Parts: sequence; C-alpha cells; structure tokens
Amino acid sequence: PHIGKFGKCRFEIIERAAEGAYARPTLQAFKILGQLPRKGKQWQIGEVTARELEKAGKVELVDGIVKRAVYPEDDEAADGGLAPFWSFLRNAGTSQQGKAELSEILDNHGFETVKPTSLLKELLMHVPEDSLILDSFAGSGTTAHAVLALNKEDGGNRKFILVEQEDYADTITAERARRVIKGVKSAKDENLKNGLGGSFTYATLGEEISENGMLSGKALPTYETLAEYCFFTATGKPFDPKKLDKKNRYIGSTDEYDVYLFYEPDVATLKSNATALTFDWVEQQPKRGTIKGQKTKLVFAPVRYVGQETLTEYDIEFCQLPWEIYKKLETAA
Repeated sequence: PHIGKFGKCRFEIIERAAEGAYARPTLQAFKILGQLPRKGKQWQIGEVTARELEKAGKVELVDGIVKRAVYPEDDEAADGGLAPFWSFLRNAGTSQQGKAELSEILDNHGFETVKPTSLLKELLMHVPEDSLILDSFAGSGTTAHAVLALNKEDGGNRKFILVEQEDYADTITAERARRVIKGVKSAKDENLKNGLGGSFTYATLGEEISENGMLSGKALPTYETLAEYCFFTATGKPFDPKKLDKKNRYIGSTDEYDVYLFYEPDVATLKSNATALTFDWVEQQPKRGTIKGQKTKLVFAPVRYVGQETLTEYDIEFCQLPWEIYKKLETAA
C-alpha cells in the first residue's frame, strides 16, 4: 500500500524487542542507514543482510524508523516451489494491518509486528469447523480473535487453546479475547463492534509438584494444592474446592469414586502414622455392597497398614503417594 524508491511496496519493520532469552547484543551493535535500533530493540536481520539491502536500496527511513521495502517482484522471486501456497498467503494481509487491528482493540500494547486475523482465518478455513486450534506461542491473541471471528461468520464450533508465558498473557492476550467477545464500540467492522460472542477460561500454572521434591521434603505442596492435583490427575474430572472436607480427608467424588487424601505438608507428620491408611479408618467405612449406589473409595496416602484382602472387602483402592497419582487415569486410558 506504500510507495518506495522503486514503486509500490509494503514496508516491514525489521526490529524486535531485545528481551530475555531472545536478546542478542550483536543485533544491537550495528547501524542501518546510519541508525542503531531504537531503545529496547534489536534488528531482526544480520549485518550482512542489512548491507545487501542497503546496497539494493530496499531499506528506507519511514517516520524515523528503519523499514524494509518489499516490492511485488520480491514476493514473486520468493515463490520458488511453493508458488500456489505463497500466492495465497500473499493476499492474506500484512503485519501493519495486524498492528492496526490490535491498536483498534487495545491501546499501548507495545507490539510492532502482529499477524493479521485475515491470515489466520485463511489458514483455519481449511480445517473442520469443529476443530480444536492450539497456539503454543499466543502473543497478542490473534489466533483466538480469528477463531471467534470465523465462528461468527459461518456458525462453526471451533475452539482454541492459547499458551503464553510472558507477563502480558492476561493484560493483552486474554484481554483481546475478552474485548472481541463483548464488542469493541469504536471498531469499523460491524461484527467486531457488536461482539463476536463465545467464551473462554483463563488459567495459570501453579507450583510444580514433583516426586523428588515430595520425597526429599524440600518442596511439599499444601494440602489443597495436592488434593486438586491428585483428584484431577487420577480421575480426569474437575476439582471443586468447596467440596473438600480436610478433617475427614475427603476431597471429592466422581460417578465412580469417592476420593480421599491422607497428607500433611510436614515431613515429621508424613513419617508418622498420622497420615497412614489404617484399619481404624477402614472399619468405619461401609463394606462392599452394603449401601445402594455405593462408590469405590479411592484413597491417596504415603503408606497403608491394611492388607489387600481387607481393602477389597471394604471396596477401597489405595494409591501410594507420590508414585501412584497417575494410576487410575492410566488404567482408564
């Protein structure tokens, strides 16, 4: 959409944020057209490529920013053996359009290069309308936006899982999805203005639970954390903390199991009988078949002092901590 030295072209930003593991001092040390990268930025291209582009006249200063000028013949030369696919992508928007889209939804987002929703929509139109789309590096959330937009347009039931580890995961990635779902009043697109509809769950990772950490006592999770982890991992069902009864060691139920956890986040207590599955507890439970609709009791504990014959009589399945957290889910699979 622009005019460069040699005619119609598009300008591409050749800087990126110089942060964390991606920071490269060598990409901040040389000049292009007499300019270093802006503060906090680094070049996306190496010095050899930069000099070739300078010689060819295909880098320009645009509003004080060094940008690469890409002409139609450059795209055609890049087609190679992928001409049909490249031609299709060539018409799927530009990063400048993607940035403009994001700026319409969020102010001061800080992203310089953003994939346009038109690109993601073109790709996703070629998969079934009930697909589950995984984006492991979600960035500004374009994938979620594109999935929601496509569902709005054709009535599809596509779902998305987005993963982002940077600190903007909630304020940008998820916030973009929230706003396009509810509607952006200033948007030019009518669908976006009225809201694309849909929903999603925003979740964060808790602390790692490891066998070595538990066995050494150096990383003992809280009772509530381990209860959630055991329940979901063993049954594959959502954990409801409101149903937890720590005093009676009860952590939840499924259609098949009543689940219990004998545990305290204290090494001395774990080594004592206080967290062991003993006959005193077992004999207080109903025996197999004595109550209509009775469920199997799935019990997590560091140790048991009850034989298997007795456990079977009382319809109890024992899972030893920390090794057998996965046992029931593996059996079900």
